[in-house]
Amino acid sequence: MTRFGLGIAGDLRLAWVVGLGLLLSGSCVPSGLSKDYAGPQKRPDSLLAYYSYPKRTIEPAIRVKKQKKKYDVLRIAFPSAVNLFGNENIRVDYYVGKQRERRPTVLLLPISGGVDISVTGFADYFTPRGINCAIVYNRRVEIEDTNSAEQVETYFRQTVLDNRQVLDYLVTRPDVDPNRLGCMGLSLGGIKASLLAGVDDRLKCVVLGLAGGSMADITMHSKEKRLRDYVEYLQEIGAPPEMIHSELQGKVLTDPLRLGSYVDARDTLMFIAAFDQIVPTWTGKQLRRTIGRPKAIYLLAGHYTSFLFLPYAHRESFNFVKKRFDME
Repeated sequence: MTRFGLGIAGDLRLAWVVGLGLLLSGSCVPSGLSKDYAGPQKRPDSLLAYYSYPKRTIEPAIRVKKQKKKYDVLRIAFPSAVNLFGNENIRVDYYVGKQRERRPTVLLLPISGGVDISVTGFADYFTPRGINCAIVYNRRVEIEDTNSAEQVETYFRQTVLDNRQVLDYLVTRPDVDPNRLGCMGLSLGGIKASLLAGVDDRLKCVVLGLAGGSMADITMHSKEKRLRDYVEYLQEIGAPPEMIHSELQGKVLTDPLRLGSYVDARDTLMFIAAFDQIVPTWTGKQLRRTIGRPKAIYLLAGHYTSFLFLPYAHRESFNFVKKRFDME
C-alpha cells in the first residue's frame, strides 16, 4: 500500500506568509454544529473488546530531549502490551510546562511522513499557552508496507491500541488532568485521531484536519501517486476496481466511517479542504455526516496547499480546545 497524507513542500517561511495572506482574504468558510444532533451512539461491548489489551503498569524510559523557556520536551518510550503490526516501542515526545502543574493534555498524531513542523508547530503553539502535548510517533513499519486488506486492518487497529496505551500512561502523570484529554491530527494523523476518538471515551476534545473515510473510498479515489500506482498494480495482476474496493470495505473494520458515530460531534472540530484530491473532499464530508455534522472549517485549498493555513489552524484549534476544556 502507500501513505495517506503529505509532508510540507517548498519554503515553509513563504508558506506562513502566503497562508496569512489567504486568511486575510477570507479563504476559510466555517460551518457550525448541526442543531439536530442528539449525541453519539453508545459503544457496544464487542467494539470495546476488539480494542482491548492486557493492562499493566507502564514503566517508560524518559529523557529530556529539548528545553525551551516555558516548557520541556521529554522523549518517552515503552513497549506495547500487544504487537499486531511491528514490534517496536511506542515513542512519544511529551511537551510539558516548566511548572509541571496539572494541565489539559492533547495527543498529536503525525502525517504519514512522520513528525515535522505540521505537528511540532501545534505543540509549540499550545504548550506555552497552558496545554501539554504528546506527539505519538508513527511506527517505522508503515501502512505502505501492507499487502492485503487484512494487513491494512491490522495496521489501523495497532495505531488505536498504541494511542490508547499512551493515554493510559498520561493519566498516571501528576502534570496531566485526566478529565481534560484531547486528540488532534492532520491527514493520516486526522484519520487516526478519528479512530481513537471513536473507541476511547477519555477524549473530551477532537480536532480532525484533512481526514476522511472510508479507507476503501480514499484508496480508490485518491490522486496520491504511490496509492494510484499501487491500485494500478493490483489491476494489472487481475484485481478489478470493484474487488479492491469490496475487499477494503469488508475487511477494514478500523475505519472512520465505522467508528465515526461513536465520536461526540459537540467535542469535534474538522478542517476540510474544498479542493482536496489526496483525501478527497467528499470523503471528508462523508466522515462529517457520520460523526453528526460537527463544526467544520472549509479551507479554499487543496490537500497540499491547506498546509499554508497552519498559523490559522493553530489559533482556531487552540481556541476550540480551550473552550471545550473550560480554560480561562
